Amino acid sequence: MFGLGKKKKHKDSMPLESIMALNYKRIQYASMRDPDTYKEIRLGTDGALNIIGNELHIVCSGESVFACPLNEVSAGELMSHDGIVLKGNDLISGEHRTVTAFYLKKD
Repeated sequence: MFGLGKKKKHKDSMPLESIMALNYKRIQYASMRDPDTYKEIRLGTDGALNIIGNELHIVCSGESVFACPLNEVSAGELMSHDGIVLKGNDLISGEHRTVTAFYLKKD
């Protein structure tokens, strides 16, 4: 009935308005855990969170390293407020990924 065609956000995800407010938020680096070795993989440094069309992108050094449709991304800020964890189907790799973006620290 109501909301047909809309995917429900995970209940622990930030509201869409809060995710949209992250547009142009500068990040120090983005990383993810290797599912096999559990080691951290740096996806890129010196970047930003950008909303391009209906997709959330993590852009590092001018290149998108993670992209997910806004209606599919699940987001949650770290308890320290130093970054954000994003989960969703990555349009770049074609896999479901969990990526952490660490905000640029202000001195």
